[in-house]
Amino acid sequence: MPKKIKFESFKNAFLIESANVFYEDVNVNNKWLDFLNNLIFEYSKKNVLVKTEKNDIFLFNVDDFKFYTKYDDECFLKSADNLIKKIDPIKKKNNLIMNKIVNEVKQSFDSSLEIKNPRYHREEIFHDNWADNESVFDIDVVKTCEALTSPELRYISKSLGDIKNKTILDIGCGLGECSVYFAIKGANVTSTDISSGMLDFTNKLASRYNVDLKTHLSTAEDLNLNSSEKFDIIYSGNLMHHVDINKTLINIKQHLKPDGCLITWDPMAYNPIINVYRKIAKNVRTEDEHPFTLKDFNLYNNHFKSVKKKYFWFFTLVIFLIMSLIQRRNPNKERFWKVVVKESEKWKYIYLPLEKIDEIILTLLPPLRLLCWNVVIISKN
Repeated sequence: MPKKIKFESFKNAFLIESANVFYEDVNVNNKWLDFLNNLIFEYSKKNVLVKTEKNDIFLFNVDDFKFYTKYDDECFLKSADNLIKKIDPIKKKNNLIMNKIVNEVKQSFDSSLEIKNPRYHREEIFHDNWADNESVFDIDVVKTCEALTSPELRYISKSLGDIKNKTILDIGCGLGECSVYFAIKGANVTSTDISSGMLDFTNKLASRYNVDLKTHLSTAEDLNLNSSEKFDIIYSGNLMHHVDINKTLINIKQHLKPDGCLITWDPMAYNPIINVYRKIAKNVRTEDEHPFTLKDFNLYNNHFKSVKKKYFWFFTLVIFLIMSLIQRRNPNKERFWKVVVKESEKWKYIYLPLEKIDEIILTLLPPLRLLCWNVVIISKN
């Protein structure tokens, strides 16, 4: 048989057998198909060379194959009495050999999957599902970042000042509200997330608001950006308590300009009432969350010369008690921290006086800050 035909037969047999490899997760299936599409096949003497994007090289001898089949995979021949099932032994042997070859190449694919990390897998699936159940038309980007009941983002916006033409990296961008808000304010924004669903949603939200931004699929611990990419501001909202904080900070510093700043905000671990809420609201949270402790603050101090903290939601947490105990709203069906922003006008007359009380009490009694819900951390070198 001519070499060219042997080569094409090998390649076709490989792709046919590869098509039989399925994953339970649709996203991994898609990545497998992309992986197959990017394989390079070359023929050299008796060997077929298969090369992956990672430059893994596999050599297979085409003489292992008998490029001949007497029948299809299965065929039925009529006899006088019944149907006799015949399986071509050569085809069967070829299939077994090809199955081994596909599995050998597949190991390269499996080893490159971040999803092999169980935590990454859980986070990706959770946030993909979240994105699937949202609509860009239900999100008011400006209100999300400027509402009365969004004190963290109001404080962050005030601290940043004019961000026009600044480069901003939004790590763990989620639905993209802040990414789009920064872009509206004139910043050049790059948004990363572990969830392709969240990134797709962010792009749709940006289109709705007629702004441009770049999206990039990655984990926080390995941003997988070009080492030359540096940013004036790196922002991360409600992300750090999902990740390995120390690894993420090391990664972030590589992409922060010398005079740049890192701004993060996350929940605290010490308020017993909030911890009761966490135990109840399991459907809207991931099992790997780890709210901030004093030990986590020390990690910031180890990496940055200047670390400034601002705490939010102490007496103002009364609103959430009203939502839960008086209004009897289900924390597994509504994300309270999102709802309170959408309903900001409704809570205005309760929130405003309590916010002023918070400012006074937290200034006079600093230890109470640890009982707050959220903390904003601004870090610089």
